[in-house]
Amino acid sequence: MQRIVIEDRVTRWKVSCFAADRGLVFYDKVPESDANPEEIIWISRDSATRLHRLDDRFAGVAYLVVDGADEASLAADAIEELDGLSLATLLAALAVDADAARSFPVIASLGVLAPQSFEPRVFGHFARLLADEDPSLRSKALTAAAYPTWPEFLPLLEAMASADPDLEVRERAAVALAAFRRHLADAAT
Repeated sequence: MQRIVIEDRVTRWKVSCFAADRGLVFYDKVPESDANPEEIIWISRDSATRLHRLDDRFAGVAYLVVDGADEASLAADAIEELDGLSLATLLAALAVDADAARSFPVIASLGVLAPQSFEPRVFGHFARLLADEDPSLRSKALTAAAYPTWPEFLPLLEAMASADPDLEVRERAAVALAAFRRHLADAAT
């Protein structure tokens, strides 16, 4: 499974045309709810490959999820034709300019693109953001860290919940910490 962040100008229609050009057909539309972003799904005729477009208001970004047999080629095409942003591209850019991670769209993209399993480079950027002097950046990083929910975040969240200099960030960290613990406990069962 690969995620690719897309810009707002990449409309649902454009993604629909992209899917149709690759032989994918509309499969389902999942409406937005408190728990989930709006999701539109296309699938190959043999059901081996899927393309999802999510409008995630929580993160403030739209992104694609590509999964299945033709995942690699479909993801490469989406990156090229839809000007998508992959984790590899984002990490390469941050290796050149780590301060670029201090912008809200980059923080959201870092969270959305983070793999399910622990990735030290992504975690390093989050660790710096969660310790940033700007409380709004720490707060945004807390939100974005909810996407990977790696156990490695727990000590950082515990420290923020008890000792962050900003009351609002402390409160948000306490909420995030409780959510992380619930998620990790649910994943263990």
